[in-house]
Amino acid sequence: MKSNNWVDLPLRIFSGVLLLLVLLIGMWFGVAGILFLLFMATIAMHWEMGQMFGARRRRLFVICSVAGLGWLPLVVQPTVLNSGSFLLIIASFLPVVIGSSMIGKQRGVYIIYGVILTLGTMAFWYITINFGVFGVTVLATLVILSDIGGYVAGRLIGGRKFWPSISPNKTWSGIFAGWFLATLFGYVLMQYGGAFWTVPVCVAVVIGAQFGDIAESWVKRRAGVKDSSGLIPGHGGVLDRLDGFIGGAAVLCLSAIIFLS
Repeated sequence: MKSNNWVDLPLRIFSGVLLLLVLLIGMWFGVAGILFLLFMATIAMHWEMGQMFGARRRRLFVICSVAGLGWLPLVVQPTVLNSGSFLLIIASFLPVVIGSSMIGKQRGVYIIYGVILTLGTMAFWYITINFGVFGVTVLATLVILSDIGGYVAGRLIGGRKFWPSISPNKTWSGIFAGWFLATLFGYVLMQYGGAFWTVPVCVAVVIGAQFGDIAESWVKRRAGVKDSSGLIPGHGGVLDRLDGFIGGAAVLCLSAIIFLS
């Protein structure tokens, strides 16, 4: 084991603890607090996407403004629910449509990932509205376990890379470690009233989180950047930290619709 494998660990832990505290504070205020955090994170992610693809100054301001106006119904969710979901769907895709006309490169990649980002964020919104703090806690726990398993196993065990052309730091050992931890967590949930499908859904959510990470890595490679931004020391940007939530939320939302509808 090489000591430089862990050189970024203290900073990652410090930033991770701060992010966790922010999430816990939002959860303390219930659904409204979580939706407010999601609203702010969405604006930050659209800002990062815009600047990764060449938008600057006024164009970035326009993208962020449209994102804020488009996603404002997430905060005032009773109005959205009374108006129907069609309005939310139209409004939430506006930042991608407007942003695609203001970036300087890779417009197709921007649109593809913008759609993925929007669908994942809508899935997180669905989980928050329908399952509250408990649903967000389950999602956050699984994403965190996936990240911890991938980071620790990848550095302790190492081994063959999962997809070196896109995500050179992700190893098969880290992938399997995430699945293993998800299985343990799903088993615990099942002991406290979960159904038979709890374990496979937990593993599926972690797989979704892992592919959310891979999708963002692909976008960064196409955009020619290492991190989505430098907003979070040790982690990169908001997209770098929440990419797993995007993929994991999509899978958890779909699972909830299938098994709980």
